[in-house]
Amino acid sequence: MRHASGSRRLPRALLAALVTLVLVAGCSLPQTNFSQYPGFAQYFAAHPPRDTLPDATEQALLLRHRPRFFVPPEHAGLIDFYRDYIAQGQLSGGDGRLVSAQVTPELLNAHKDDARAVFRHIPKGRAAPPPTVFARIDHDEIAHDGRAPRLTFLTYHAVFRHSGIAAGFSGWQAAIASLFVDLDDWHQLDHYTAATVVLDASNRPVALVLQQHNYHHTYVLGPALALPADARLAVDVAARSNELYPHSRDRVRHRAVRFNSVPEMRYLMGFGDKPTVAEEDITEGRDEVDYQLAFLPPSDAFYTFKGFLGERRRMPGRDGPPGADFNTLPEIKPPASQMLMGFWRAGNRDDLARLESTYAKTGRQTDFVQAQKLPFLQAIGAAP
Repeated sequence: MRHASGSRRLPRALLAALVTLVLVAGCSLPQTNFSQYPGFAQYFAAHPPRDTLPDATEQALLLRHRPRFFVPPEHAGLIDFYRDYIAQGQLSGGDGRLVSAQVTPELLNAHKDDARAVFRHIPKGRAAPPPTVFARIDHDEIAHDGRAPRLTFLTYHAVFRHSGIAAGFSGWQAAIASLFVDLDDWHQLDHYTAATVVLDASNRPVALVLQQHNYHHTYVLGPALALPADARLAVDVAARSNELYPHSRDRVRHRAVRFNSVPEMRYLMGFGDKPTVAEEDITEGRDEVDYQLAFLPPSDAFYTFKGFLGERRRMPGRDGPPGADFNTLPEIKPPASQMLMGFWRAGNRDDLARLESTYAKTGRQTDFVQAQKLPFLQAIGAAP
């Protein structure tokens, strides 16, 4: 998963990073990654990923609402996961032995349950195929006050060759950090970068959920974010970090943190001090991406690979990620829970009060999810 970096308090944060580098340089790497976090095995046992593609009706819905992605000037752009990224590299098994230097989708899927398997991307400098965005459809409901409105989640994964440090981390601070890490290539592969269009029971788009670093932000459609006439919402890709934000042709700075802990959420909402490790993402949606839309079974390795889909690196957070389904904590993995956890509005004191009375008090994100049900239903005009 991706991590933002500190800026105003860089000396302390940078010192900590350098100390970490020294400490881990001679240490063995952890054998597994976030896919082995407690709770995932139980969740996927109860909600096994489908082995089937979306049917014709679902594909038509996904095609109709596919987002428009915009990148800033000089951005490396989106790629094709299988024909570009996986096609250039080598796969090693859990025993460390080379499986193959010619990796196919079938081979990657054959090793998707090996939590110690490692795919290392080795670019060969050849012409890249057109970028591909993978689309999937899921359903969930919001059980509240004896009712359970059914929602449809259309999720679109943009894919990038690598993930970098937030572009707001710049100047002399970035110059010093760049002596030790590549600011553009913090880790190989970025595929958690997902935009989800939420439809109500009548298939009317009501919200947009964007993955930003290790959390989500939910935007309800309305005057501030209107649905275009072509039903395709526009999304900006942040410089270096690839995080997703609502589209603007202007250069916009966005608050960014690593995780949605309580202090970080207060800061994102506009009510708390800036955390030690926080920065700003920068978007400037100038160039629209011409991409192909494709469909994979939710059980495909793109989503479910348990090992490392990028090379191992001797610094925490720099290893390649597992599959795209390991994008949040197991307890808030259901689509509606991810959406509600990310439903907060900057400057909204009611959202802050519910945060303080739930998650801040109990330490459970699920409590904030429950508290945001009614406000979200009210926001989309579906409250009882």
